[in-house]
Amino acid sequence: MIVLHPSIIITMDKDRRILDNYYLGIDGDKIVYIGKEKPGEYEELIELPGRMIIPGLIDSHTHVAMTLLRGLKDDADLMEWLQKYILPMEMRLKPEDVYYGALYGIAEMLRSGITTFLDMYYHEIEIAKAVEKAGVRAVLSYGSADVFFNRSPEEEFKIAENFRANLEKLAKEKGAEDRLFFAYGPHSPYGCTKELLEIFRDESRRRNIRIHIHLAETQGEFDDIKKKTGYTPITYLNEIGLLSDRVMAAHVVWVAENEFAILREKGVNVLHNPISNLKLASGVCPVPRMLKEGINVALATDGPASNNRLDMFREMHVAAIIHKGVTRDPKTVPAKTVVEMATINAARALGLEHLVGSIEIGKKADLVVINLKHGPHGTPVHDPYSMIVYALDQSYVESVMVNGRWLYYNREYSTIRFDELRETIQEIRDRLMQEAGIS
Repeated sequence: MIVLHPSIIITMDKDRRILDNYYLGIDGDKIVYIGKEKPGEYEELIELPGRMIIPGLIDSHTHVAMTLLRGLKDDADLMEWLQKYILPMEMRLKPEDVYYGALYGIAEMLRSGITTFLDMYYHEIEIAKAVEKAGVRAVLSYGSADVFFNRSPEEEFKIAENFRANLEKLAKEKGAEDRLFFAYGPHSPYGCTKELLEIFRDESRRRNIRIHIHLAETQGEFDDIKKKTGYTPITYLNEIGLLSDRVMAAHVVWVAENEFAILREKGVNVLHNPISNLKLASGVCPVPRMLKEGINVALATDGPASNNRLDMFREMHVAAIIHKGVTRDPKTVPAKTVVEMATINAARALGLEHLVGSIEIGKKADLVVINLKHGPHGTPVHDPYSMIVYALDQSYVESVMVNGRWLYYNREYSTIRFDELRETIQEIRDRLMQEAGIS
């Protein structure tokens, strides 16, 4: 057993205990001891004075390999950004490009204390390989969109099923069944035909597989889907029977009055992307109302080409302050709630709350060590939740553990050769620009 002895442990357990001067025991990949007394037997004791340990943060919606496209085009609305710039460039990406882009994104995530993420992209098996290589945890979905790619619903679903089979094979071969998970990924109500959405609905029910989808992100989507189907996006998916507690819906900015009840009654998990939605001028997700309705809301960065960072500390900060400004209520979406959205709520959204999201005996040892002595913002400690959300940033992250293994220790990577990787990313960027005829 390895024993960690920090000054503070933020558990995020059901009682939301904050433990001062407790010992934390890890055996293999699990937490096996939490107590005030030092265990009698252990292999190693790591004293961590002036440190705070929190559960690994969970990025509940991203496109991690889009590190390759960061800064390609900014200051544009979603559909212009997506259709005119991003999709044409994505068509040039090779599978190995996606692997390196994902690995680079995971390196960025680790610096921000992210240990688990939910992804949607293309060449998704390459992202799975990067996840396995880096040692983190992820739920992965191929972005299915028969409308975008001019394929039949059956053809598009077959690609998703092939990815599922390949992911399961990789996880078994690498002994990573507890780190690599699958979800269906219909891109959006506008990227998929009704027939494809119905296929995912039926297979999700039959196999008890989760669904990851963009939903009600912009007013344009809201209006277009209503014009096309007679229903607004959330109601449309409900009418075809797709919504359930297996659905992980990203954005959900444009919600009709009657649709809050639909989200609540169906148990839909909302993945809140505040910075991306602000940057693309999509709007502000009505999180205060959702929380009041009892809807599970998780926090996410979205992709690094629309954010442009994979930084959960910055995301927590913006999530806490934007809703105060919109509602003019300083008490709405408090710091503690935001930390919940980045940990246990996100674990629940991904269906992984039995493994991660809180520091409890029997759960996986996914931990973040925060060095409060790193800068002036870590002293004095009044309210740790407030400190995390309003004062600290990712520079305070000192070490990150996943499955009982240090992946980032004393600000050094153990599974990623970062300097070499950064050079590779620049080389890929230069090739893409040359192929596109852009200097």
